[in-house]
Amino acid sequence: MHHAAAVGLAIGACVLFSLSAAVQQRASAVAPGRSGGIAGIERLMLALVRNPLWVTGALINATGFGVQAVALHLGSVSVVQSVMPTQLLFALVFASIAARHWPTLADCVSGAAITGGVVLLVTDDHRGGTYADVGRVALFAACVAVVICVLLLVAHRFPPPVAAATTAVAAGCSFATTSVLLKITADRAAADGFVGLFTLPAFYGLLCTCGLGIILTQAALAAGPLPWAMAAMTITNPTVSYVAAVVAFGASAPTPWVAVSAGVLLVTGIAGLARSRSAVRWTPPQPERAEIRVP
Repeated sequence: MHHAAAVGLAIGACVLFSLSAAVQQRASAVAPGRSGGIAGIERLMLALVRNPLWVTGALINATGFGVQAVALHLGSVSVVQSVMPTQLLFALVFASIAARHWPTLADCVSGAAITGGVVLLVTDDHRGGTYADVGRVALFAACVAVVICVLLLVAHRFPPPVAAATTAVAAGCSFATTSVLLKITADRAAADGFVGLFTLPAFYGLLCTCGLGIILTQAALAAGPLPWAMAAMTITNPTVSYVAAVVAFGASAPTPWVAVSAGVLLVTGIAGLARSRSAVRWTPPQPERAEIRVP
């Protein structure tokens, strides 16, 4: 029962996250020009926080985190994060509605491949993965921090679309760490109440990783098209979360044939959507460079 409820809530969180990304990506389109990475991020964020559309997207995103927290309390990290790839499927719907352009047959087939991969993963036997090893969580977080730093350094060496995807991978790593800390925080809040969170180191780590993930997401959305950024985060978040579930929570690794089959379906579907001919329609028009020149 808890497994089904966790999956249902995780899907609801995916809908909210996708809607938030679509709204915030449209707000980012009129923000100061970006090229990926975090250089100039303070100028971007100052412009966004004054935009009512972006604030609305942030509130939707916060609601999604609340729903995800409940899902993580009811289920394991491996189960809940396995559902996260459906964000791209919902993002396709929201982007198509905004563009007033129906997805192509290839887009629908790619979406079906993603759905099939998710079904394989969430119906596999996930043993363990309920309680975290504090030392392993700390080691995992430290390794992810190093990876994020490397990705942001690399992002500056590529043109904006590729830099956007690279920055989105860093955001996906941050959100994967957030899911681990959110699981620990949600369990503590359920057991001791919210007051107990102020003595929990994971709570403060959660605030840091969540904030970093939001900032990196905005940098990615402002630098490139929504499908590219969402595809990168969609691949990274559940993959890194699965590693965390096995390493830090002692969850069992997926059955080999399930992992391979689901991986092929997910990668095929995500790559198909990211390379879709509809991508141009999904991307809001960018302001002219002359209009965003820095004095």
